[in-house]
Amino acid sequence: MADTPLLTRLGTWVTIFGSVLTMVLTFWNTQTKQQIDQREARLKEQNQLLEADLRQRSTSIEESKERVDRYKWVYSLVPDLSAEDGAKRNAALAIMRLALSKAEADSLLAGLQQSPVKEVRDAAEQGAKAIVAIESAELTALVKQMNATSADDRKRATGRLQRDFGDSAAAISLVLRQLGPEQVAQLSPSGLINALYYLGRTNPDAWTPEEIQQANSTFLQIRQRSAGKAQTLSALTVAENVVKPAAK
Repeated sequence: MADTPLLTRLGTWVTIFGSVLTMVLTFWNTQTKQQIDQREARLKEQNQLLEADLRQRSTSIEESKERVDRYKWVYSLVPDLSAEDGAKRNAALAIMRLALSKAEADSLLAGLQQSPVKEVRDAAEQGAKAIVAIESAELTALVKQMNATSADDRKRATGRLQRDFGDSAAAISLVLRQLGPEQVAQLSPSGLINALYYLGRTNPDAWTPEEIQQANSTFLQIRQRSAGKAQTLSALTVAENVVKPAAK
């Protein structure tokens, strides 16, 4: 019976050791789980970034393929520019203009005007003049469509103006004319915002001194009439900020 206290103490120490070991293991397991979770989270984030990068690369590749195919198709129309039939030449030019952005069409015609073939040079020069006339009619239509009844038509027109005519003084002038004292009353709230949205995304260097002067007067009148209209005032502020550097 003399060994009973010793056995009791040993039992106590075993119990304590077991509890400490349990706590140590619990702590170690917790730390290990946290590290594993952190690694899994990093791997998941890396995978998401990789997938996003792959999607972006895939999109860029598809866009490049589409652009190359479009250029090949447009190039196939070049022989028609030297056709004797004027209607055929004009049709080829119109199709080229529809298939290409303004910058692309300008670059193409500038290159064709350097062609060693006189017929192609002449056709390119005539095409440049024809495109000016086409763009004038197109601009007038696009500016009117920014105030169209259909929301889709308004978005398409505004987007097209922003994409292809952000550096066009002619387009800026037409839009400012729509914002004049008499014409602005015919604009819907969406049409007004679209006009300001376009002007707010134009190239300041494209503005003429006359347009800047007209804009300052027009914007002041619109601000006075648009008190409390947050969306209109927001678009107006962006447009005003474009005119400020243009005026320097």
